[in-house]
Amino acid sequence: MEQKPITIVADVLDEKSLTELTRYLTPIGKDIKNNKIIRFATLKTLHYCCFIVIEDNPPPPGISRAAPVLVFEANIDGKVNEFLAEIVRQYPEFMHKVYSHCEGYLKEGKKPSNEELQAFLLANDRGANAFYIGHPGQTLEIIGYQNTLRSTLEAYIDANRPKLVKLAPDEIKKAILEHLAKTVPGFAQNKPVKTPALIKFAQMLSPYVNWVILFLALAVFVLVFMIAGEIGVFFILGLIAVFTGYLLFREIMDKQDERLQWDSIYLKDLQDVENRQAQNHLSSIIYVKPGKFRLLTLTAVLFFINLVAKVFATEGNLSGIVTIHFARWIILPGKANERTRLLFFSNYDGSWENYLGEFIDHASIGLTAVWSNTESNARPGGFPDTRLLGVVFDENKKWTSLFPAGARDEQRFKAFARNSQRPELIWYSAYPDLAVKNIGNNMKIHEGLFSDADLSGWLKRL
Repeated sequence: MEQKPITIVADVLDEKSLTELTRYLTPIGKDIKNNKIIRFATLKTLHYCCFIVIEDNPPPPGISRAAPVLVFEANIDGKVNEFLAEIVRQYPEFMHKVYSHCEGYLKEGKKPSNEELQAFLLANDRGANAFYIGHPGQTLEIIGYQNTLRSTLEAYIDANRPKLVKLAPDEIKKAILEHLAKTVPGFAQNKPVKTPALIKFAQMLSPYVNWVILFLALAVFVLVFMIAGEIGVFFILGLIAVFTGYLLFREIMDKQDERLQWDSIYLKDLQDVENRQAQNHLSSIIYVKPGKFRLLTLTAVLFFINLVAKVFATEGNLSGIVTIHFARWIILPGKANERTRLLFFSNYDGSWENYLGEFIDHASIGLTAVWSNTESNARPGGFPDTRLLGVVFDENKKWTSLFPAGARDEQRFKAFARNSQRPELIWYSAYPDLAVKNIGNNMKIHEGLFSDADLSGWLKRL
């Protein structure tokens, strides 16, 4: 079953509604497991979700200030409309109460039916421009089953270790299978999720992704030459040259913020809720730099990130980062004369410092390609100086004046990133004690029960 992103964005009616909405959601978020209003654990296809209110900062002259928006962000199994129908069916009072504070909720001045509310939610779902899943196909049900299965195996091995250590690997596995057949109902039928053939092929190519991209680029040039001849090739080369030149001009005109520490008004609120458990959630809201050029560039970058996430990064590893469960990027266009914003939501293992450090160490090009098209909420610009979206940089700092580091300028980037963060009113995780690596290991254990390949390696996972 495929995992899907839900990002429902609705304008809050007015300041009174904003106050009442915040007052209603805050106690739920502080007691996510035991509150009497909504128990997210009863939603059997929900991995993660959050409710967050985003308020626009005072805009520069000539720009309109956007109304506050309520964002409901969720990661689910299966179809979006079925999940929305289920959450409205189970918790109609909560859902009606929340969205009664939003524009478009009332139908001709009347409270909508549950079906009309579901349609309203579906109409306001923005999905994602780019969406990453740590382990595609691993439904909430399967993750829970595999975790229980591993615990059962460990308990059996611990109880029978003196006997099992005398057996060969194939005999150990035979004994394990016999035990599971007796103790785990439906074990033989609960087989691992099959990886699609295309994804398997992409996984084989993932170590050579740069060469794959180069090959595809050359293939495009050959195809253009076959269709349009030399004129077509020169036309594409001309477009690339114009884009590169204009991008460099815009990047040179951008100004980084020289501060290494910013005083975010949300910092204390963010730190108060971080690191309470093994997982954390990050909500980043930042403005896209003015002009269609930056917006189109950002849209193109997110298209390629989405492609990599869907095809190559499918084994709990996003460019070397092995702590992300789900992540998404959403471009939120402003209405009329309002500013366009980029929303980024991520559910990850470990601390904020380690998470940002991993991004900088392993995916700085992607970071720079995305966020160099955005500017600080506090003042124009702000992102560390960048050239060519960070694709070219000087790691040894010999030519830093020509190729600034972008996101590799760690302290400035972390200050920029922290300033973009906003605290959530509600955040829920269905499995707060499971890391991405745990889920991947449990999956491999489950797969090994139905395969005879590398028995010794499989046993080491237990």
